[in-house]
Amino acid sequence: MKITLKNKNGLATFSLYNVAFTVADLDKSITWYKNIFGFELISRVTFSIPSGSAETAIIKSGELRLELLQVENAKRIEELFAEAPNHLIPIGNKSIVLQVNDLATASQELEEKGVKFVWRELYIASDKMLCTMIEDVDGNKINIFQTDTIIGN
Repeated sequence: MKITLKNKNGLATFSLYNVAFTVADLDKSITWYKNIFGFELISRVTFSIPSGSAETAIIKSGELRLELLQVENAKRIEELFAEAPNHLIPIGNKSIVLQVNDLATASQELEEKGVKFVWRELYIASDKMLCTMIEDVDGNKINIFQTDTIIGN
């Protein structure tokens, strides 16, 4: 069953605004994303939540915005950070997924910046997608695909 939105407003106009996730150290994460991907700080605010307070930073690179949150009493759920591919088992967010036109060059640049690789230039999904996966300072996974290697969509 296909649902068609006839209205040219409301849900028919949706787009991705940002991706948000909690980090252990906001300053450290802002610096990491700036040094690795060139993100710039757009805004930073602190607000109250039932368990205390949360500080949030919006960072941006190109059209991509990330919202990094540092929350009092934050708790790491280890199953979400399992080694790949076991990280796919728990329900929840898995990774930030980016794309580049030249994965070999991007992987070399990441190596020169000293990132932690999960894998490098590996075909996944039945050998249909070439990608490199890295981890940020908190172990959040970032998967980077080469645009022209996606076969058989």
